[in-house]
Amino acid sequence: MNKEVDFKTFFIVLVSAVVVSCASAPKSGKRADFNESKANTIVSLAKRMVGMPYRYGGSNPLEGFDCSGLVLFTHSQVSKNIPRVSKAQFQKAKTVPLNQLKPGDLLFYKTASTPTHVTIYIGNKQFIHAPSSGKQVKIASMDNPYFKSRLVKAGRLY
Repeated sequence: MNKEVDFKTFFIVLVSAVVVSCASAPKSGKRADFNESKANTIVSLAKRMVGMPYRYGGSNPLEGFDCSGLVLFTHSQVSKNIPRVSKAQFQKAKTVPLNQLKPGDLLFYKTASTPTHVTIYIGNKQFIHAPSSGKQVKIASMDNPYFKSRLVKAGRLY
């Protein structure tokens, strides 16, 4: 990848995220159940990361993303104290019933003995995730048999 293009993409995403998050700052210290403005920012940023390379430990557009790094990057633009790893994100996320799932929510999957994979729900039973080494951030379906059988929790971090 061209480093100059990566930097420009990173800079544009960062500036737009700061502008949006400043404009949608909460009026009180209370944690809202669902904030459409925050959700839109998360989904918009996640969509801009589609095609970025997977990188274990990666959490920004300059280096690439692993699954929890993508969540950290997108959610940190609208909320504070987002955990870095999927296990901690799983523990911190407030459970959301599947019939109340909203764009920006997280889906946690058990791909080993514990929940190890996290994705960002974008609506219409689709999510964005950083799948694995050698692949790129992409959109996938909750109806995919691999994922459907491994879903263990839907949650919200903001």
